[in-house]
Amino acid sequence: MIYRNEQDELSRLHGQAVAELANSGEKLTVWAGGDAPNQQDTLIKQFTERFANVPIDLTVDLSKYHNIKVYQGLLDGFLEPDVVMLQTMNDFENWKAMGVLEPFMPQSFESLTPGYCDAEGAYLGAFIFCFVPQYAKRGLKEIPRDYIDFLKPEFKNRLVLTPPHDDDAVLIVYDRIMQKYGEDFLYKLAAQNPRFVRGTAAPVVLVGRNGFLGNITGYITEPNQPSVSFFPETDYFVSWPQRAAMFKLTRHKAAARLFLAYLTSYEYQSSRGTWSVRRDVPPPEGLKALNKYINTNPMDFIVWMRDRKHLHELRKKMSAIFGSVQGKSPLTDPALLRLYRV
Repeated sequence: MIYRNEQDELSRLHGQAVAELANSGEKLTVWAGGDAPNQQDTLIKQFTERFANVPIDLTVDLSKYHNIKVYQGLLDGFLEPDVVMLQTMNDFENWKAMGVLEPFMPQSFESLTPGYCDAEGAYLGAFIFCFVPQYAKRGLKEIPRDYIDFLKPEFKNRLVLTPPHDDDAVLIVYDRIMQKYGEDFLYKLAAQNPRFVRGTAAPVVLVGRNGFLGNITGYITEPNQPSVSFFPETDYFVSWPQRAAMFKLTRHKAAARLFLAYLTSYEYQSSRGTWSVRRDVPPPEGLKALNKYINTNPMDFIVWMRDRKHLHELRKKMSAIFGSVQGKSPLTDPALLRLYRV
C-alpha cells in the first residue's frame, strides 16, 4: 500500500480521536477561511466518511474575521476552534512567536514543500489556492490575455470584481498591477464602472451571466460554467498555501492531530484535483507544476503579508479610488447565498 506509514498513523489517531470524543457530546471544531459557506463541503464529506465516530463542525468565514476571534480567545484563555485554516499568513507566524501554537509533525511532514509550513511543525500548509482572471464564453470580440485587456471599451459596465481592499489575496494582485502599469491603471479601471461584489465566489458565478464579461481575481473554472479562466500571459497572478494549525489551548488534541494528518496526507492531497502542498503529488492534467509558471510564486504572498504598513496604505488607496466596501458579508448576504445555492 502507498504511504503505509501515513495510513498507520491515521488509524492510530482515529482510535485516539474516537476515544477522546466518545460520550462527550462535543465535536472536532475547525475554522476555515473562505467567503462562501459551502466551500469546504467536500472536505467535510470526505473526512466524515473516512473517520466514523469523529463528528466535525467546520465553519467557513472570512479569515480576517476568524483571526480576530482567535486573538480574543487567546487573551481570554479559551479557544472555540481546535484547528484553524486561514489565509492570513502573518497570523501563524505571530502565534508561533507568542508561543501559543501546538507543534505537530505528521508522517506527511517530510513530503510537504519547504516554506509552506513551519520547520518545527508549528503550522502546516493545507491547500494551494490561486486567483486567476476569467472571461465570458460569449459576447466578446477578442478574449483578454492580460489585465490590461480589461480596460478595453467592450468591458465598460461589464466587469464584476471583488473589492481589492476587502481581501488581501485580491489586494496583492492590484498591488502588482499597479507596480507594472502604474496607478493610472486603477483610475482607468474605476472608469470602466465595474460592479463590485463582496467575496471572490460571487464574481466567479456571475461572469457569463447578467451581461458580465470579465473578472480579475476568479477561480479556475469548471467546463460547464459560462466563463473561462486563464493564466495571464505576462501579468502576475497570486497563489498561496493556506496554512493550518492547532493551539496549546486546543481542547480536542487527538482529533485535531487526526484532522491535520489527514489534511496533509497523500490520500487527501491527491484527491483534490489541483496543486498540492506536497512535493510528491503531481499537478492534474492541464496544469503545469506551480514552479513552472514564471508569473506566480506562493512564497510571494507569504512575504508580502508581513508588511502590515504597506497593506494598510494600499487599502486606503483602493478605498480612495474605488470607494468604500459596500454590502453585507458574503457569508450572510441572502442574494449571494442564492448565487452559491446555499
